[in-house]
Amino acid sequence: MERLEYLLLRLLLGLLARLPWWVIHCLCRLSAFLLEHVLHYRRKVIRENLANSFPEKSEAERRKIERDFYLQFAYNFLSTPKLLRLPSHEIMERHFLIPDLTPLRQVFEEHPCAFAALGHLGNWELFSTGQLYFDQLGVTMDQVYRPLKSKLMDEFFARQRQAFGATLTPKAQVARRLVEHLNAAEGKTLMAMITDQAPGMGHVHYFTLFLNQATAILDGVERLARKYNLPVLYFDIERVSPVRFVGRFRLITDSPRELPPLAITEQYTRLLEETIRRDPASWLWSHRRWKRPLSDYPEATLSEALRDQE
Repeated sequence: MERLEYLLLRLLLGLLARLPWWVIHCLCRLSAFLLEHVLHYRRKVIRENLANSFPEKSEAERRKIERDFYLQFAYNFLSTPKLLRLPSHEIMERHFLIPDLTPLRQVFEEHPCAFAALGHLGNWELFSTGQLYFDQLGVTMDQVYRPLKSKLMDEFFARQRQAFGATLTPKAQVARRLVEHLNAAEGKTLMAMITDQAPGMGHVHYFTLFLNQATAILDGVERLARKYNLPVLYFDIERVSPVRFVGRFRLITDSPRELPPLAITEQYTRLLEETIRRDPASWLWSHRRWKRPLSDYPEATLSEALRDQE
């Protein structure tokens, strides 16, 4: 059964990759309508998240964000197979642009490795095509990911994410792989980590105010950056259209040990929040982001903003 599902998925994605753009656009709009109005896909979660995050917005404003989110969500799945099979020059000119590599170039002048922290914004699967830009600097991107339960599906998406020369590291092996990169005689590595998920139950160490709510924040990037004194950058993603994005690196720090504890995690959170507020619909609102209530973690460290509320 698993192999059948795998073959059907490959067939579907192969078909999508060959469809003309006008058909893709029509399918995305139809799928968004079905997800929102017929299937009500995670509608309760989405509306609750939006209401708690933007209490200052009217109901009509939040509904507009919701509709736009469903459309982008449909594009993320239905346009990605076609996007990832386009010629490299077309991706770089029309769909995923990184106009300034200066922040990245500067950190790699002094360090063999650096971290890039980003969120589920826009079409995050396109981030693997960033390797087309990083090749200009002699930098290899190592994408940290959570393996899928289905081995066949995991292998399929792994090939897709490595198609442009980037590598992959399972989340559980990050520390070991980082040491391997640091001990390598040659090469420079950008460890890319999507860090806006809710932490696992045993990894809740820090709460801060994020989108008007007490929120548990992953601090794994900061822990590794401090241990090895490596730079941390935030990767900001601007959505120009459902299939066109602009990425910009913003340096958080190139000297982690000189900052107070959790300052890197806090600054990342503020930058992520800034991106989301600029374009709310581009974020993954269907995720149960606030399933770790502060009351369940009395030992967690609180940000200054949360301490002021007590």
